[in-house]
Amino acid sequence: MTKAFKILMLGASIVAGVSSAHAQVDWSGMIQTEAMNSAIEDASRGGGSRAHRPAGSTGTSLMSGLAQSFAAQTGPGTTPAMAEVSGRYTPSPAVRQKLAQIMGDAAAKQDAAAGADMRKLVLSGEAVKRYGSMAPSMGLRANDAVDAFAFYMLAQWGVANDYREMFTRAQVAGVRRQAANAYAGVADQLATDALRQEFGEMLVVQGMAMSGVHETAVQKGDEATAARAAQLARKGGVRIFTMDPTTIELTEAGFRKKG
Repeated sequence: MTKAFKILMLGASIVAGVSSAHAQVDWSGMIQTEAMNSAIEDASRGGGSRAHRPAGSTGTSLMSGLAQSFAAQTGPGTTPAMAEVSGRYTPSPAVRQKLAQIMGDAAAKQDAAAGADMRKLVLSGEAVKRYGSMAPSMGLRANDAVDAFAFYMLAQWGVANDYREMFTRAQVAGVRRQAANAYAGVADQLATDALRQEFGEMLVVQGMAMSGVHETAVQKGDEATAARAAQLARKGGVRIFTMDPTTIELTEAGFRKKG
């Protein structure tokens, strides 16, 4: 992991956007359950209405489609070429406002104050801004749903495995290829700038917060919090990877099943 990417993962970049009075809120637990599911399913519904879904969309297939496609690429000897698909979008303040409401409502199911803090965090754009300034050092781009998905998968896997080593550019590129191939299968459900932004920024905020909680605990020598974050990430990772993320290893070809 480069110094810039290490900074990207620091918990201070997220905790700074949360009031100190609620610093004890277990953000990673919220991120792994309600916020992740709510935001992705909202995106797959095309704004919440069946009438607005793209033709052929089931409205609940986005998450499962991504997970299944990603899992299919983790077997031995499976290194397909990267799909030619674009996840680029032009960000809009109105979309961020909507996402703040979605994630804030999800957080509030765990704790009312956490909901307010999450809305503030999303609206501030701090996580997205820091990601945008640091991600290029790893070959990732801001305002790109595919790259945001790759970043999220790395964060998810890293926390679940209590990973404390460095990610290389080659490893990130391998995961980015897998993310592009998975994204290609659901791209028709993210056919507008607004949906791609909602999806991409949701993943960035969650990935930053999740890894930030873990990284901050490691920096402070708080092994109990680091272990709890890893446990929660493993639980959420079963849905994201369709398997226990601790049974997967990170290679220059991306994620691979162990053994």
